[in-house]
Amino acid sequence: MDNSRSNLLYLWPRRTLFVGRLRHPIEFSQAAASLVIGVEGPVQLVLPGSDVVWHEHSLLLAPGQSARIDPQGQLVAACYLDALGQDFRLLSHSMARHQDGVYAGFHGEHSLQRWLTALYNAPMQAEEAFDALESGINPAAHPYPETDPRVARVVERIQSEIGRNVSVEELANSVNLSVSRLVELFRAQVGVPVRRYRQWHRLFVTFTGVERGASLTDAAIAAGFADSAHFSHTFRMTLGMTPSDIVTMLSGSIFVGHGAPAGGLAGHNAGAGLPTPACQTGH
Repeated sequence: MDNSRSNLLYLWPRRTLFVGRLRHPIEFSQAAASLVIGVEGPVQLVLPGSDVVWHEHSLLLAPGQSARIDPQGQLVAACYLDALGQDFRLLSHSMARHQDGVYAGFHGEHSLQRWLTALYNAPMQAEEAFDALESGINPAAHPYPETDPRVARVVERIQSEIGRNVSVEELANSVNLSVSRLVELFRAQVGVPVRRYRQWHRLFVTFTGVERGASLTDAAIAAGFADSAHFSHTFRMTLGMTPSDIVTMLSGSIFVGHGAPAGGLAGHNAGAGLPTPACQTGH
């Protein structure tokens, strides 16, 4: 395999997918649940304060989970899952084992490894890739768990007013809940507090801006970050890398698509299986 090949970043409203090679271990505190796949072999994971070392081909990490991951130079994929927790709740029942908030052994890992290898060598357009990823995550097209419609409306509002720091009080009033009840429901459904989720979504919006040609700083400011320092701090804390690290790694291979919105796959039929990418495509 050509190790100089560019890494890939796919951005959809429901999920985000990174496929590439990481030269160094990363330490992060993620704001979204993620499915991590060691494409060529197991990845190493250590949790803060633990001396237990995981070596797994597939790992499901809960939202808010802090971890140190060492892909050991191999091709790795990280799929950040939907904000409303539907993916996480479905996938947690498809893992062979779990401990301390970490799940391992996804039953469809081998199919995903084959598809991710093919995708890395011949990227798909964003919409085709989303459908293929959906087939890998949910090959039997099981119904996704229901979401609380009030939390869904709050998430939609945060996304639609990403440049504003809409207060929790205002968000609670908009769905006829007390602040304490919204905080409780949001944490239970999304897995992180409102502020943490808003920061995560701003990272997503920043990279959609970069894909459209904006500079990293301009895209971050447009997404609602106060300044480049605020953006860089949030980025490093959440993803374990600096913004310039990942921009250099991607070399322009960012794909933005519509996919399906958060909560929008409950009746989705994933199809029969994972297609194989056939050719290199543009954005």
